[in-house]
Amino acid sequence: MGGGKRFAVLLCAEDSEYVKKRYGGYYGVFVEMLAEEGETWDVFRVANGEFPDDEQVDCFDGFVITGSCNDAHGNDAWICRLVSLLKKLDSLNKKVLGICFGHQ
Repeated sequence: MGGGKRFAVLLCAEDSEYVKKRYGGYYGVFVEMLAEEGETWDVFRVANGEFPDDEQVDCFDGFVITGSCNDAHGNDAWICRLVSLLKKLDSLNKKVLGICFGHQ
């Protein structure tokens, strides 16, 4: 999908059955709501330990951090890793949209 911007959804929750059926998962909710023609959107299931690697981070124009039932200030390994990633994104001046959990 040439030349357009590239974004990543950092998924912090498991998909509910309703959202799977209606949108194909929470990823689909955000793509349907935010994506514009020509953009590329990827998903990383960070709550399951799936994170973009350092080289991938540079390729993205922005990131969406989703809601979660978890405590945003918790000490779960994936939350600590997400906080480290956010610090890196900030240092790279990447655009970040946080929703609920992601906003905290």
